[in-house]
Order: sequence, then structure tokens, then C-alpha cells
Amino acid sequence: MKLNKLATRLFIAGSAIALLQGCGIVASKSVSDSSLQEKAAVTLNTTPEKIRVFDKRGELDSVKFKAQSNKGVYNCYYTTLMGALDSDTLCSGPVEGSSSQGKAQTPPASCNALLKAAGRC
Repeated sequence: MKLNKLATRLFIAGSAIALLQGCGIVASKSVSDSSLQEKAAVTLNTTPEKIRVFDKRGELDSVKFKAQSNKGVYNCYYTTLMGALDSDTLCSGPVEGSSSQGKAQTPPASCNALLKAAGRC
């Protein structure tokens, strides 16, 4: 009797995990580019009209995409649970086309020990 209850609980837990694993893949198919533009715009502190979204792909628990603004191309992602619960969007970069690439950075007006250690002075 106890073995049947344990087997039933394990089956239910396994089924729930199997259903939740595809959340990012499902969300990537159902989310619109305009929604991704809004998410990236909030993260990049700009307006959605200035963002172009491309290379969208879903993984088991997240949606990854690239967002292009006038400052460059950013790698962005957010995690999702059943398409109903999404994390904030995170973007790293710019990874391509940065306006600061190829230009010498001017040192900050006040150079402290931390900036010196980071090589920015």
C-alpha cells in the first residue's frame, strides 16, 4: 500500500517536471516581437521603437534573443514558468557594434584606486 502511494507521488512529480521543462520553448513560440521589444527597452533604458529584436530561441526554462539599439547589439534573455510567470529581462553587452569599440576611452575626471585597479585611468 505504501509503495503504491510512493509510486503515485513520484509519477505525479515526474509528470509535473516534464510539463514544466518545455516552458521556454513554448513561450518563445507564443511571445511577440513587440513584447520582446518592450522587455528589452525597459532593460536598456530606451523606447521599444528604438529596439530591433532578432535571433529568438527558446530553451527549457528561458527565452533568449538579441536586441539591437543605436548603441549596439545585446544578448538578452528571461526565464519563464508556463508562460504566465516571467522574470525580468537581462541583457549583456553591447556585444557587437558598440559605439565605444575602436575609440580610446577618455579617463574619468576623478581617478580613484578602484578605477586604477580596473585599468580605467
